[in-house]
Amino acid sequence: MTQKKKLQVFVSSTYQDLRAERQAAVEAILTAGHIPAGMELFAAGDQSQMKVIENWIDESDVFLLVLGGRYGSIEPNSGKSYIHLEYEYAVARGKPVFAVVIEEQHRKERIKILGEIAIETENASKLRDFRDQVLGTRLVRFWSDPRDIKLAIHETMAELIRRDDLVGWVPRAQNVDTGALAEQLARLAKENSDLRKIAESSVSVQLYNGLRYEELLDLLRRENFECVPTDDPYDTEFVDMLRGISKWSSQDQPTIRDVVWVLRTQVIPTIQVDWSMKNLRRALRRLEYYGIVTDIDKRGYESQQDSFKITRDGQRFILRLIVEGHRHDSARQEPDA
Repeated sequence: MTQKKKLQVFVSSTYQDLRAERQAAVEAILTAGHIPAGMELFAAGDQSQMKVIENWIDESDVFLLVLGGRYGSIEPNSGKSYIHLEYEYAVARGKPVFAVVIEEQHRKERIKILGEIAIETENASKLRDFRDQVLGTRLVRFWSDPRDIKLAIHETMAELIRRDDLVGWVPRAQNVDTGALAEQLARLAKENSDLRKIAESSVSVQLYNGLRYEELLDLLRRENFECVPTDDPYDTEFVDMLRGISKWSSQDQPTIRDVVWVLRTQVIPTIQVDWSMKNLRRALRRLEYYGIVTDIDKRGYESQQDSFKITRDGQRFILRLIVEGHRHDSARQEPDA
């Protein structure tokens, strides 16, 4: 019988410098059959930022830290970064914690390539102390490539899934079959090895935020987007368009891919979103997570308006999505020979 137990994994990392690495972590968690969670996945609420974070950590089964060369944004009251507080909270709550930490040599190489975005200039001593704290634990792996992160997650989740104290989500009357799980993980490990070989031999493959077109499209199709009640006319129109796509494609609810399709002509060059546009705001935050748009006027979780613009990868991805859509329509309209 196939293993159906799913664990929710809270992914903690700094933002600007680790987009590709965080994406690799999310992809690996999904591929392994589990559920990724993180603050960038959720819209802001009335609670303080740290309280919301703590609630999501409490509801998660596992805590994953992806640590690079930045300490991150500082929480005013404690003087510690949010990722530091998240890590300490997860440890205090007794959550299984594992970390993937950047190799020192790779950190130096990233600084040469990326510049200031990859180096901690204001809190270097705090970052060193935090890194030492993390390295003092048992479940730590090092990375110098996003693929190292994927492999570390597959191997670590293979260990954690066997723990009886991690209930996760299991359908009623579903028995656990660890043999089938082991077979699945072995298959995933082989696929990971094959992907390494392909990546190393196919440097000309077009990537979008570190992913091939098919990989990113698959992630967008697999993530549902649940619409919430709204009074804003523009937001209502956005929701109606999403629901129209769902009905046309016989889906229960829209996906993030549908969000991209609806917004394909509206995020060039920029789009401004007010607080009242609840669905559109949440949708753009998800597209920001996948590297399709970027917030050019980030004012925090309590801001009343944000301005987004499409990224270079996002523009190329949307253009290809449009081309593939037209190609599909043309093929459907061609008469039979």
